[in-house]
Parts: sequence; C-alpha cells; structure tokens
Amino acid sequence: MSQALHDIFGMLNKFYFSGKQTLLFNLLYNEIQKTANSYLQPGQSHVDQDMFFNQFTVVWEDLIKKRRYEEAKEIWNIALRLAFEWENNNKPHMIHKGTPYYFLGVSEILNNELENGFLSMHQALEEDKKTLRSQTPSTPAYFFVTLDYTKQAQFFRFKVEEIARYLSDRIDEYRRTRSGGLNISDFKTKFLECTDLSEEVFLFVYLLFELKRLVLETDDRLKQNVFSSLLHTKILFDVCLVIEKAIEYKNPKSSVRGARLYFRDEVKFLSRKASLSLGKSTIGQLNADFGTNFEKTLSDILISKYSLKRSKIAKDLAVAYGIRNFAAHKLENQPVIYQNMKELSQRLLNALFFSIEKLF
Repeated sequence: MSQALHDIFGMLNKFYFSGKQTLLFNLLYNEIQKTANSYLQPGQSHVDQDMFFNQFTVVWEDLIKKRRYEEAKEIWNIALRLAFEWENNNKPHMIHKGTPYYFLGVSEILNNELENGFLSMHQALEEDKKTLRSQTPSTPAYFFVTLDYTKQAQFFRFKVEEIARYLSDRIDEYRRTRSGGLNISDFKTKFLECTDLSEEVFLFVYLLFELKRLVLETDDRLKQNVFSSLLHTKILFDVCLVIEKAIEYKNPKSSVRGARLYFRDEVKFLSRKASLSLGKSTIGQLNADFGTNFEKTLSDILISKYSLKRSKIAKDLAVAYGIRNFAAHKLENQPVIYQNMKELSQRLLNALFFSIEKLF
C-alpha cells in the first residue's frame, strides 16, 4: 500500500469521524483521483486493486450502521467512477471492479432497491468471472446469487442466511403437507449448485427475495388493487418458468433436435416418472376449465372442490399449469391471485421441490 494512498484515506476517515458527519468524498475527489492514478497500474494484480477499494469500507460501514444507505451507495458510485476514468485513460487495461459492485449491491438491497441490488451483484459476478477465469468463482457475489449460506467469507451472509431460512421454511412445509423427503441441503446440492441451470438458479434466488418481501413484509392493505394482481401474477409466472425449465432439464425429449416442448409436456413427463396420473385427458380438462373460468377453477382447486381426485402434489402441479398458461397469454385483474398469494406461492414451490426430489 502506497504512503499517498494511506495518507489520503487517513485524512478522509479523520474528517468523517470528527463529528461533523458530512460525506467528504466529493470534496476530496480530486485528491483521491490523483492518488488512484498513482496507485493503480497496468498489469496490477486484482488483489492489489482490491486493496485500493477496501480503503472505502471504513466510512461505508459506519454509514451502513447508521442506515444512511443513499450516502453508502454514493461511496461505491464514486469508487466505480474512479475505476472507469482510469480504464478510459489506460486502454486496453482494465480494473477488477468486483468489490465496489458487490458493496454497491449490498447498499442497494439494504435500501430496499432489490432489482438494482441484484443487477449490481450480478455485475460483480461478471467481474469475478473475467478476473478469475471461472464461471463459478469462490467469491461473495457468487455465494450471494446462488444463495450459498454455507460460505463464511461474505459480508452479506446474514441476508443470505435470512433468505435461506425462508426457503428452508417452505421446504419444511412441503415435507409436512406433501410427505416429501427433500431438505434444504438436498435442494442446494441438486438444484442451487447445478451449473447447467445457472440462469434458472439466478432467477429463483431473486424470486425468493421477492416472494418474502411481497408475502410477508408488504402491508396487505396495499395489495387490494389491480396492479397488485398483475404484480403477484408476474412473480408466480416466473416461478412457473423455473419449474418448467427444471423438469425440461431432465426430460430426454428436450435434447431431440427441433423438439418444441410445452409445459403440458413437462407435466406429463413428471407425472409418468412419479406415477401421478396427470395424463393427456386430465390436462386437457384442466386446460378447458381454466380457459372457461380461470378464477373459479383455481378457487375450486384450492378448496379441494375441483374434481381432480389426485394427490395433493398433483393439485399443486395443476395450479402451476393453470397459472403458467393464464399469465403467458393474458394481462387482466384476478383478485383470486393476491387474495391467496401465500398459499399459491407455497403450492408452486411444492411443485418445484417435488420435481427436484423426483427427477434430480
């Protein structure tokens, strides 16, 4: 670590903790920029570059503790600005920016900017992939986006563990109500660590965050409206896509050249493998009934009034089939969705857990 770099950040930290509580990065930006240009060098190791970015964490951690998230975000926006300016002046040399993107993502998620936070986390992952030349780098960003709660070396582990507990609770409910044998460790090994399904895993982890926020943390008085119906339906549709792709991954027909499979094909394949008796005629009837009256058919399945005399998991798959097709072709208000969101999300997760347990 150069003396100049040490001195400038020492000055910054001294000013910040002097009691004035004013963010001074902008005031000292020109000095930091000069120091960065002196410290950062072409061909430098990413470890040395991380040493530069780590100097920003002292003030940043204090801002996080005080829940001053907007200012915390600005710390890393400034750090990234420095990196981009250096790259622009030193082409084609690049700076490893995994660290600032990761901590920017932490700041955004803590500030309830979930989408921006995940974009930053995945950008951190892209930096890690390029620098470490690995599609599965052992970095905090990769641990976060794959919900790897076992890894200690990650600042945001408490959030990963929080969502993992939510996932574990959902799996426990599946085990209790559907006599399932899956546990979170199995799910992690079979699905979350399946690199062939990395896109599905990335989407699923994001959806877990969304589901927890929408189902458990959002005031019910805000959900009684048309937009609520559209929002809930979109999230459930995305869960259905993950289910569909997980089953397709194990369906031999998916590897046949020119094959075009639909969700009904995946349901029938899973039904055959797990002896669920969800054949062509049953799916045809479901398709007709959902098409005629989506609300009534879904409600009847939920209260066991629908004439689908099959196992509970077969009914969960019927729910997934109905929502998948409805949401893919219609954009309309359906209060039955937000009125039953907690149960519907659990039923779709049941279908995913069952698919993983039986096929993987």
